Amino acid sequence: MKDVAKRAGVSISTVSHVLNNTRFVSEALRSKVEHAIEGLAYQPNPLGRGLRKGKSFTIALVLPDHGNPFFVQAARGAQELVRQQNYSLITCNTDEELDQEAFYISSLLQRKVDGFIIAPTQGGSGNLQPLVETQTPFVVIDRYVDGIPADQVVSDNRTGGYQATEHLIQLGHKRIGLLVGIPLLTPIIDRTEGYRQALQANGMEVDENLLSEGCSQIEEGYLAMESLLAINGLTAVFSTNNMMSLGVLRCLKDKRIRCPEEISLVGFDDAEWATSISPSLTVVAQQPYEMGFIAAELLFAAIESKNDKAKPRTIRLETSLISRESTAKPLNSGR
Repeated sequence: MKDVAKRAGVSISTVSHVLNNTRFVSEALRSKVEHAIEGLAYQPNPLGRGLRKGKSFTIALVLPDHGNPFFVQAARGAQELVRQQNYSLITCNTDEELDQEAFYISSLLQRKVDGFIIAPTQGGSGNLQPLVETQTPFVVIDRYVDGIPADQVVSDNRTGGYQATEHLIQLGHKRIGLLVGIPLLTPIIDRTEGYRQALQANGMEVDENLLSEGCSQIEEGYLAMESLLAINGLTAVFSTNNMMSLGVLRCLKDKRIRCPEEISLVGFDDAEWATSISPSLTVVAQQPYEMGFIAAELLFAAIESKNDKAKPRTIRLETSLISRESTAKPLNSGR
């Protein structure tokens, strides 16, 4: 920093303010500093910077499934905001395993990360207690956790479940199957409740036989769809998870069942592949990139006001139904 300051003809504190965005610096001085940095190929030492400020300048992002396009987009949103703040981002994949999640949280706390963005595993609220006890700032995404003193950013999953089911009902479907993901996760609970509410609002009974558990993975979705196909009169399916939707499509292809002529399908999440397949997939779209970005904004606000006892906020992002080729009016009474 001394070399940069000397080359730019400014004070060391001015260099520091340019690097850390801690005070206004005129464009003329900022330009001199940036040219000096470029000319000297200067790279700030994050470890030394952290030791001086009592920070690691690192954020942890703990996700359950890096293979799911939803979480890929959420990670991109978080990464963009973290990069803007000149922090580093560490990402971890728990594979929906409680022990793995607990290990990552413990390890990252030992490494003194400045905050966490986390989508907890099923039953993982207990793993969040070390963050609460150490007063480490954190934000929960995707999966709402009751009673946690932290901000949360989730989708309006109940409305999304209602939108998917209402769309199929309006097309004339009366026997609508539901592929349920991991049953105790709050997004799945809410999407299932939206399904039930839409049926009841249209004077239709909920047939529990039409609910099949798919555990949010492709192969499980395939098997869950197979069990639904044994039910007479089925003309449509709502899949509560995008990975299961792939399993449904694979199953229909293997069984030579035409979509949407014989079975209409609505998925959840507008993955990039949804418009690349045939038929293109009708979906309830979430806002994963925005979810990650907003969560990072909230986290940095919490880091800056660590001792502030503000009431935790829950932000619910809107969902929207996108109608494509995989849904149509039923041609007959179903299989």
